[in-house]
Amino acid sequence: MPVLPLALPAASHLPDLETLARVPAVALFVERVREVQPAFALTADNAQAIAEICRRLDGLPLALELAAARSNVLPPEALLARLVHRLPLLTRRARDVPQRQQTLRNTIAWSYDLLAESEKALFRRLAVFAGGFTLEAVQAVCVLDTASTAPSEDDEGAVLDQLAKLLDKSLVQTQQGEGGEPRFTMLETIHEYAQEQLEASGEAAALQERHADYFLRVALEADPHMYGPERDVWMERLDREEANLRAALAWSKADKDAVQTGLRLVGVLAFYWILRGSEREGRTWLEGMLERTDGTDRSAARGQALLGAGWVAWAEGDYAAASLRAEESLSIARVREDKRAIGIAEWLLGLVRMGQRNSAAAMPLLEESRTLFKDLGDGSGEALLRYFLGMAAYFSGNRAAARAHYEESLRLFQQQGDVFGVTWLMSALEVVGLPQGEEEMARSLYEQSLPLLHTSRDRGRLGMLLINMGEVWLHQSGGEQQAKMLYKRGLHLWQDLQRVDNGLGIVRGLAGLAEVAAAQGQAERAGRLFGAADRLLPAASLYRNDLNRRVAEARANLDAARFEAGWAAGQAMAQEQAVTDALQEA
Repeated sequence: MPVLPLALPAASHLPDLETLARVPAVALFVERVREVQPAFALTADNAQAIAEICRRLDGLPLALELAAARSNVLPPEALLARLVHRLPLLTRRARDVPQRQQTLRNTIAWSYDLLAESEKALFRRLAVFAGGFTLEAVQAVCVLDTASTAPSEDDEGAVLDQLAKLLDKSLVQTQQGEGGEPRFTMLETIHEYAQEQLEASGEAAALQERHADYFLRVALEADPHMYGPERDVWMERLDREEANLRAALAWSKADKDAVQTGLRLVGVLAFYWILRGSEREGRTWLEGMLERTDGTDRSAARGQALLGAGWVAWAEGDYAAASLRAEESLSIARVREDKRAIGIAEWLLGLVRMGQRNSAAAMPLLEESRTLFKDLGDGSGEALLRYFLGMAAYFSGNRAAARAHYEESLRLFQQQGDVFGVTWLMSALEVVGLPQGEEEMARSLYEQSLPLLHTSRDRGRLGMLLINMGEVWLHQSGGEQQAKMLYKRGLHLWQDLQRVDNGLGIVRGLAGLAEVAAAQGQAERAGRLFGAADRLLPAASLYRNDLNRRVAEARANLDAARFEAGWAAGQAMAQEQAVTDALQEA
């Protein structure tokens, strides 16, 4: 009989205390704590800690009982802090139950000891994965007893049989994956025990190397799609493997023999980090890996990591660092005669020059990059370069050239079926159309773009992309109107998105529109939107320093009394009210 763990409180938000108390895992934990502390109660002060304890212990009844037994010396907050390593803490001696049930480790060990040797081997090897795994990943990583790099059909059949037996014994869980393919997981308490067995087996180093190699192949396969029409599909795949990618990065950074693997992996993940709004995390990994090399390393892997570091620095607005990284990467690519790497480095340098308000220097770089992408038959790359050439022409005051580039870019994006690209071009064409009195064209483009926004598979990512592009336009002379359009569209998408992490997208949208207002001398509006963004952003957010810098600059340059009046109003706004206020501005 499959016995599922007890239901857990949602990770996204805590319900009220009455509802939380009825969640089965919480109810069992509180009931068992009261056996040793009769006066114990679920309160607003301890609710968050209790809910997290239940999640950390996977809703396993025995684990919850053992944890509750510790409550006579450890209150919930202290108990939670000690659950990083669960098994050593969850011990209890009780003479009225079998030995295998006296501690959680004994319970898992009892199940483990009943396995055949081949099943034990697979069970411990599965510990190399983090956050779940596919059958393909298991077959690629966990079959060590073969001289070939690719498992044979016999190996695959054996792995499938062994995995089925682990599923039967509830040591592995399964869930429906993309396209009907199953995805497997281990409860964290069981995963911790499997890790202990893997370390004791002497196989850990070989498994970690194979694990990193496999997820490098996954990232390399996804990389060309990061700016193409299949971006959504590949982003979703990388999202599912995020924990495994982090594990591979951590191993690559720690192992002295894995430098090249680590450099390649951080390099190909740069666009992924930018598209999901994780530039700070990406830059930390990239710079940390590059610190393990020096200028004498002229390998393709280091060139790719340098390029990735340049892209992430550009996305953060650090044009000086982006320029240095891109130039060094371009030098390596030219020595190696790698046309694709040359094209991407020149593309990045072109964007950096635009960020430095030097569109004249940007245009030849972007044009050469566009030519290389066209020669390589990369329609998505050529479409993007046409878009950025249009931006450079627009910033240089040549609206006719900008419109020609934008229209060709739109044609290429439509040919590729790229929703993101088409949306960007709709906004761009509005900008070059409106000053020429073509209000009907602008209205038509806006009406065409709305259905595309609503049919995007990941509206949150599209919203963040639009906000990121707003950042680019905001720092160009005369780019405030385009930045405002992009910020509003991004904010509109995030407003409608029902997900836990939509806060940063909304804060960035509000802050961007506040900066536009500041650039246009609207002190009260700038203060109001900055005030709302400040209130909505958690104190520990990585975006906090950036927001504080923007607020300080606006305060220094605007009418103090009007700014502070707006700030006070914004600080009092709820999220929905702030977004509505931002979007209603004409």
